Amino acid sequence: MQDSAVSVARAFVAAINAADLGTLRALMSEDHTFVDAKGHAFSGAETMIQSWRHFFHAYPEYWIRIEQSIADGNRVALFGTAGGQWRVDEHIVTGTWHVPAAWLAKIESGKVKRWSVFCDTTWATPPKGEGG
Repeated sequence: MQDSAVSVARAFVAAINAADLGTLRALMSEDHTFVDAKGHAFSGAETMIQSWRHFFHAYPEYWIRIEQSIADGNRVALFGTAGGQWRVDEHIVTGTWHVPAAWLAKIESGKVKRWSVFCDTTWATPPKGEGG
């Protein structure tokens, strides 16, 4: 079970890194819940596909690098770094951002039922005077 849960969580990360909405959708349970770094929860696979579409647009070249994973039954903790760029007024801002981060996935029946992100969120605001 643990190897399978880790494989599903890592496949989810790979789909995020590829901005592959089809694979993300295939890996989400129907009642998938995403919890952002500020503790806001969003539920429903279709809702999250729209949210990921928006996120990938707002933060081009978004990536996750996993350095360590730990499984406990159907829960997988992932530790690493995330980064990308910013888009402001349809222009990609010069420069990049990265932040240490952790993710907690709950896997059920080979799907991601819950995906929680833990990181500082100051990266979300582009540098002053950039974009547009």
